[in-house]
Amino acid sequence: MAANPVPVVETRSAERGTEPPVPPAGEKGTPAVPRGLPLFARLFLLILLCTLPPLMWLGLDMMDANVVALTETVRHQHRSIVWAVQRTVRSELARVEQDLEDVSNILFGPGLGDDATRYALAGSRVAALRDIDFVTLYAPSGQSVTTVKAEEVPDPRVPSRLEPALIEALRAANGQLVVQGVHANAPGEPVLDVFFPIVHDGTVRAVLGTQVKLREMCKVIGNFGEQFLGSRENVFVVDRERRIVLHADLARVAAREELSRHGLFSALSGDSSFNTNMAAISDFQLDGVEMLGSLEVISERGWAVAVQQPQSVVYASLSGMRRSILEVLALAALVALVAGLLGARLLTWPIRDLMAATRALAERTFRGVGERVTRRGDELGALGRAFDSMALTLDAKEREVVAQTQVRAALSRYLSPDVVDLVVSNPDQLRLGGERREVTILFADVVGFTRLSESQPPETIVALLNELFTFATEIIQRRGGIIDKFIGDCVMAVWGSPQSHPDDALRAVQAAEDLRRWLDVGNRRWRARWGIEIQLAIGIHTGPAVAGNVGSEKRMEYTVIGDTVNVAARIESMAQPGQILVSESTRERIGDSGVELVPAGERQLHGRTAATRIFEVPL
Repeated sequence: MAANPVPVVETRSAERGTEPPVPPAGEKGTPAVPRGLPLFARLFLLILLCTLPPLMWLGLDMMDANVVALTETVRHQHRSIVWAVQRTVRSELARVEQDLEDVSNILFGPGLGDDATRYALAGSRVAALRDIDFVTLYAPSGQSVTTVKAEEVPDPRVPSRLEPALIEALRAANGQLVVQGVHANAPGEPVLDVFFPIVHDGTVRAVLGTQVKLREMCKVIGNFGEQFLGSRENVFVVDRERRIVLHADLARVAAREELSRHGLFSALSGDSSFNTNMAAISDFQLDGVEMLGSLEVISERGWAVAVQQPQSVVYASLSGMRRSILEVLALAALVALVAGLLGARLLTWPIRDLMAATRALAERTFRGVGERVTRRGDELGALGRAFDSMALTLDAKEREVVAQTQVRAALSRYLSPDVVDLVVSNPDQLRLGGERREVTILFADVVGFTRLSESQPPETIVALLNELFTFATEIIQRRGGIIDKFIGDCVMAVWGSPQSHPDDALRAVQAAEDLRRWLDVGNRRWRARWGIEIQLAIGIHTGPAVAGNVGSEKRMEYTVIGDTVNVAARIESMAQPGQILVSESTRERIGDSGVELVPAGERQLHGRTAATRIFEVPL
């Protein structure tokens, strides 16, 4: 089917280096040239449009990202402090619980004497404690029994009988420490009332009560605030009534200061009783100062840990960061303006020359493609010269690819891919008609394959052979050999052709050992998959052979032929399952290479008159 011809406009003049004349606009048959902004102005505006908005967006995004990053850092810091305070509080209460449990073991443990002795021992144990001066023993009914303490400690004021609600709480505590309120037992010395039920067979046997001094715990909490938040006042613990339990100021703890109107608590929502786990962070005002605070609940005690920090301190670095970003943006905008002017000027001059060079290259004109541009002395001139060099390279590569494609197409009819690669890279190493070489031949045959084929489906046999041949090929090629052919269930491999190495015989033996080792792994997989396993009989022989092309004009095969191949096949046929037999000639080529070979005697090979000495590669 004929197509309408497309007219081609010749843009080059008859004489080199001159431009074709442009007819005046408006003449008959000549379209009028549209008027608009010059290319220089368009490029300049385009450069500014492509640089300034992204720069502005990037600057604003950096500001926002820094704000977010700083906020997340502060939140993470608050959470870390809250977690550290929680861990400290829980650790201290666990230590108190352990101390009371030790006292209970003294009071009720077996083999410690009468009550007087037990009370004396318990008093000695209490005297060694840091934050506990006494322990009062209560009966299950709540009646006070006795108080054990050090002799120098004055008698404490303790309730003679526990409240019924407290007794019920102790019974429900299941052997855990029960914490009551905070009060001051001396001016400015806050203590925490705690009770520990002694449970035996699910029944409260007795109750130990004491007062834990909070001075050290408050000091630790104050240190957290001073070290990480700039003030000892910025970390505190409150109970469900919003009263201070732990604070760096002991007077505020002793006074049980109430913080229900504190901005942090009024800004938060959730379980007001602190009976469930809760964590929150919020902005609030405290005495007219904008603050940022975090809170996390210690649900098992009904307490909450709170940290706070003035926002002026938290976000102090933002103003400096914003100023730096604005200065960088202004500098970047100035650089973009100058770059736009210079870039537009440099690009508009040689555009037409570059278009002509590109068009010529697209038309596969590989020589002289950069002639117009190469006259320039700037970077665009270098680009033109690069075009010219690229054209020459493309021309040479195209001829090389065509030649190699022709060679590969011819060889692929009868050579394996690895032989084809070797022939193409160095064709002189393989002469048509064959050449005499010393080679090492390896035959590896599956023992009992006929019986295996009768007992298994053909799909299983094919899958097993494919997997065996895949790994055999990998092992042989890794040792420098090539696969000559697969003969049913047998692999024939060659070393020394088409490329030889001084240690080809050693490589063949090492490949045989690798095959035998790998077969242990393969048999485990095949037993698990099909319930079968196989063994290989391997024979190796070294000697002269003819390596070359065998076949017809239409079908050729690269192989090795000679008595060496027959001897290797006969040796393999004598091998037992899992056995590697090596001829004497192969052993001589190996020499003192470290491979152990055990003499297996002389064997009479089928079809040969002279006996052949055989060696075995032991397991």
